[in-house]
Amino acid sequence: MQRHITIGDYEVSIEADHGDDPLRSGYVVRYSIARTDGNPVRADFLKVHSYDLIDGVDYFGSADAALGYGEKKARDDIAALSARP
Repeated sequence: MQRHITIGDYEVSIEADHGDDPLRSGYVVRYSIARTDGNPVRADFLKVHSYDLIDGVDYFGSADAALGYGEKKARDDIAALSARP
């Protein structure tokens, strides 16, 4: 499941997938951030990507919960990127 959103000057792509552990059910989430104007997000990076995120020590119970968490984390990253001089 995917979600694409615009946050200020940034485009965010969020993806939730089933976790890799066949013994546990649930979802992991990852996201990428790019600027809408095509400029690098940071130094020479046109995009930045998260690693696979989980809910504490377990997978998310639903794709919607995973996507919501990914959006929150992306917003936190964008706030940090925007605060840089």
